[in-house]
Amino acid sequence: MSEKLNKDSERVLISKQKLIIVGLIIVLFNPLFAGLIYGLALWREKSLSAEGKMIVLFSLLWGAIVLALARRLGTFAP
Repeated sequence: MSEKLNKDSERVLISKQKLIIVGLIIVLFNPLFAGLIYGLALWREKSLSAEGKMIVLFSLLWGAIVLALARRLGTFAP
């Protein structure tokens, strides 16, 4: 019984690479709200802290670019 528990606890359900790809896709579509929330959630995990920082930074940069482009193209209400 204890061998089964050890095998289950060692198994990783989702790889880090998949979490990063999902995070970047979320940031591309909704950078400011969903991207920040997802990035901060990853940042709090000890094993994913660096990836969380990267997603938060990318979210802020991409959000600023999107807002600047929207304002420049005139689709953003002042």
